[in-house]
Amino acid sequence: MLKKLLVAAAILALAAPVFALGTSKDGIVTSEHATNPVEQSGVRADVEFNTGGAMNLVPDALGSATGWAYFSAHNYTNGGAAALGLIDMAFPTCENSTDPIALPVLWFVHASTGDIVADIGDPYMATFDHSGTFYPTNAMDSLAGDLVYDAVDASGYSLAVGASMWWGYENAGLQGMTSYVVEQTFGYWVSFWDDDTAYGRTALMQFTGDYGTTATEAATMSQVKSLY
Repeated sequence: MLKKLLVAAAILALAAPVFALGTSKDGIVTSEHATNPVEQSGVRADVEFNTGGAMNLVPDALGSATGWAYFSAHNYTNGGAAALGLIDMAFPTCENSTDPIALPVLWFVHASTGDIVADIGDPYMATFDHSGTFYPTNAMDSLAGDLVYDAVDASGYSLAVGASMWWGYENAGLQGMTSYVVEQTFGYWVSFWDDDTAYGRTALMQFTGDYGTTATEAATMSQVKSLY
């Protein structure tokens, strides 16, 4: 963690004046295609959500940690009729030989009011409601289209009906993106959260979840059991 903080401080000192001059982020667009997309689970979940619009969507762009975003996040609202329990989350990312990041990297879930600065602030200093770490399995310096989604067990977090959550992860060096806007994602770059839509990009990530048993379902199950 200390190493990451020192790196962030160094980049802040170097990158801030560059950004002030209007230099754009280094999102690299490619035309490569995935060679081995992976599924998170063999069982279909109630909710299967990818910020790109389709599960296991193949990235067509890359963003480096120090040039695009150290962290990526998305705001998701439970529009279902029951609490949503997370099953897993997955992220397309790999190490970058010219932009090393200390491993493992972080994934997180946090209650949202819609204001990422107020809700999370500096992700290096934040205390998340639900989080963990993972090691990327993609080869170092992978092409965008060759990135597969690394799945993590995100169970243990329940999103109430109508509630929202921030969820996302730490870029391991290079992250998979789409070169068009589907969902609004945010990237933590230098020392602030930046809206990816301003650059025509969406950071790719996905999760699955199941809705909890409703009172009506529980009553029906109880009636069925009483017959035996």
